[in-house]
Amino acid sequence: MTKHWLIGGFLALACAAGAAGPEEDAFLRPVGQPPVAKAQRRQGGESLPPLPLPATPLRRSEQKHPPAPTTLIGKVIWGGYLDYTWPNGVVSRVFDWNMVPADAQQLLRHLKGRSGLEYQAVTLDLGMLSGDPAEVPVLLFSGGRSISFTPGERARLRKYLLDGGMVWFDSVAGSPFFSRSAAGEMRKILPEAPLRRVPADHPVFHLAKSLVAGETNRSKAQPFELEGVFLGPRLAAVISPVGLGCGWDNARPELITDARYYKPAAAVDLGVNLALYAVGWFDSARRYAAGESEAEPGTANPEQVPFAQLVTDGFWNSDPGSGDRFLRYLGRNLKVNTSGSVSYVNVDRAELSDYPFLFLNGLGDFTLEKPALEKLRRYLDDGGFLLVNNTMGLAEFDGAARRFIARLYPEKKLGRIPADHVLFTHGPYKFADSGFTAEAAARYPGETFPLLYGVSDGDRLALVYSPVDLAGGWQQVPRPGSVMYLSSAAGRLGGTIVTYFLTH
Repeated sequence: MTKHWLIGGFLALACAAGAAGPEEDAFLRPVGQPPVAKAQRRQGGESLPPLPLPATPLRRSEQKHPPAPTTLIGKVIWGGYLDYTWPNGVVSRVFDWNMVPADAQQLLRHLKGRSGLEYQAVTLDLGMLSGDPAEVPVLLFSGGRSISFTPGERARLRKYLLDGGMVWFDSVAGSPFFSRSAAGEMRKILPEAPLRRVPADHPVFHLAKSLVAGETNRSKAQPFELEGVFLGPRLAAVISPVGLGCGWDNARPELITDARYYKPAAAVDLGVNLALYAVGWFDSARRYAAGESEAEPGTANPEQVPFAQLVTDGFWNSDPGSGDRFLRYLGRNLKVNTSGSVSYVNVDRAELSDYPFLFLNGLGDFTLEKPALEKLRRYLDDGGFLLVNNTMGLAEFDGAARRFIARLYPEKKLGRIPADHVLFTHGPYKFADSGFTAEAAARYPGETFPLLYGVSDGDRLALVYSPVDLAGGWQQVPRPGSVMYLSSAAGRLGGTIVTYFLTH
């Protein structure tokens, strides 16, 4: 088997691939059945006959090609190739980027069959990328050997992701070389956004079909594995360490001894969910890209009601811009005089008494050290207020929030705030139902009223916790699969909580 590297022509614009060793090369093999050797029967001087014309020529006025569907996936060219000689003497050239040539097209065929949505996939290199995710919302990198980018390509990918694009890395045959190198590249591209395990209750696992485990070539019930990079609440990049593309095209990498890949049913289920996530969350992604995602840290103003968001050791800024939008809602609908922007404060360093209303948002686990916890408790005992919100309503943060509250108030119990509590009965809005999205209603069946928990200090609520996402509703953009309040309910419920805070 001869090893080659592309050094010129069209592929010279693709991502650079470092020299691979024999262990990596073992993950770059033809996928599927060997091609059949063609019999050579033509004599010298013979030529192929011309292609036949259509029996009925098309009129000039007839449209020869229907309009192409909108592009969803751009499969990116990168790396080099190997020539593999089959036992029958046929040589197959296998490219790093294209081990399963029809993977993206087959996935989109399944997407159309299940959802009716029709999209196309295109092939491109990063030099062709315009930078506008609206033209190609998803970039697919697939392969078996290590992948690497140049500094210029990293900058281009960073801009693409921050502008709302999504990137998928598919380790076609479960190559650890590809998945580890993809993780390393993402750390360079978005160093401020660490790679995280995508939790099992994340929307990406529950859009078209709820997924827990899928069959692989090695296991009948392999829990689905995705590593992800989040920008705000949005899953911007995913790495699948278990191969997807083979299953999308119903092809088996039988020449790769250590292959690990999802079988077709599982691969298609997860792939369709990924595609629907990319489509459904695109408006949310563009909202952040439009400059409404970041609030500059502010300072307390004694003439206004200051609101501050707590900084923790976890993913505390999980919904950038949501607090600012909520403050604008308060000013517009309840005439609350706010600064218009949320301040970011660290419990260890801030003078908490300057901020009578604190907001804690999050995605995933977090902790506060004992000194910070004690300082926060003194603040609450002195009349401060804390609203805790669960971004996307996921189980991991719910558990972390409840542990945090139990440490903050070891002598008290977090309890459901009933419908006849003064927070609701004396608030500016009345609630005839829960205000849940369909996903929240499925998570909490039978609920007919907003779901809030609280801890009281005497007759006063000092802390309110919402296990159903409020901030997502404040953003007023679709977030398919999220356990959240509808936008109208989120604004009214947030306004009710703030009114209670201002009057008690």
